[in-house]
Amino acid sequence: MNEILSRSSEIDGIVIYILTTSINYGLFYDAVRVSGKPTLVLTEPYHSLAWPEIAELVREGYPVVGVSSSSREDRVKGVRVLYTYIMLERKVKVLVVTVPEETSLESLHKHEIYSGDRVYSENYYTRLREFMDLSFVDYTELMNTYLNVGEEDAEEIVDKILKNSYWVREGIKLEDLIKAAKIYIALKKLLNKYGADALAVNCFTIMLKDLNALPTTPCVAISLLNDDGIPAACEADLSSLLLQVIFKYLAGKPAWISDPVIDFSDGSVTYAHCTAPTKMKGFTEESEPYAIDTHDESGKPAVIRTKMSLGQVITVTQISPDFGKLYLHVNKIADTPIVDLACRTKVKTFVRNVREWLWTYKQPLHRVIVYGDWSYELSMLSKLMKMEILYEPD
Repeated sequence: MNEILSRSSEIDGIVIYILTTSINYGLFYDAVRVSGKPTLVLTEPYHSLAWPEIAELVREGYPVVGVSSSSREDRVKGVRVLYTYIMLERKVKVLVVTVPEETSLESLHKHEIYSGDRVYSENYYTRLREFMDLSFVDYTELMNTYLNVGEEDAEEIVDKILKNSYWVREGIKLEDLIKAAKIYIALKKLLNKYGADALAVNCFTIMLKDLNALPTTPCVAISLLNDDGIPAACEADLSSLLLQVIFKYLAGKPAWISDPVIDFSDGSVTYAHCTAPTKMKGFTEESEPYAIDTHDESGKPAVIRTKMSLGQVITVTQISPDFGKLYLHVNKIADTPIVDLACRTKVKTFVRNVREWLWTYKQPLHRVIVYGDWSYELSMLSKLMKMEILYEPD
């Protein structure tokens, strides 16, 4: 233990693997209490005498989670959770592209379009800053960078987009896609300039300030950045961005920000948005099929409309406005409707009591979707993050 404590500044986390039955694990508990480091305790099912004291550490507020299982897979999941939390503790460097009036965390989302939705507490701001190092830049800097992007560089990106798409909406021109590609390149340049690992664009507020401020929406850029493994959020939604960061490390996959659409007639909840990644199966996996479409609210070209996999299990999450709860829901993709109403990429799911689902819906509007069932891992991560899991109705 003395060696652990003497090297505490070099240690991000502790893994304790108990391989024997004993009545005295005091050294382990002391190491956790003194170091305060996030700790994962692993045991076999018959080595359980340690658990009463481990549970006491949790009640005392120490960042401790444990796995008691004969399954190697369960233990690996625990290690992945610890790794994710360590990466969060190191703080993700976030670049926020916004309007001059909203260049601080507390001033974001003051436009009336977000009235009643993004109402955050002081605790939310404090907790978010524990995991994010935020830099704010005026959107005019993005536009100045955009003007210096070469046509050839943009054309190379467009060639790849078109080559792999299965459909392009009539009326979308090559020059529209070049504009979208130039925004993507410009955003990557800004990320590099500010040393940022993740991005949030206050797109609605920018467009409401001046519809023509951007040559096109940043939707394609956000889709491509997420495919690249750079978490990127539209509407400067930092709660959703944090979840995208979490799933990058926890799942090795991009996550998609979406709006729910509820239909009592068939008991469905359809999630929709215009910024879907194509690499939903994983950053190194094959892309999902996609088409090139127009942006919903503005009608501007272009966005990537991803056709997600039918029958795919998905985890749907969000963080509460007081940062005290993690909303969680697991479902399957039943359909991928192509409807011009609402945002372009859509996945349809069914719930048993859609009325209950709507009537108990919690702010904010957005939900973040990732492929796979990650409820096991999130139940552990939420304890490290001092959040309560709130399961949304099935």
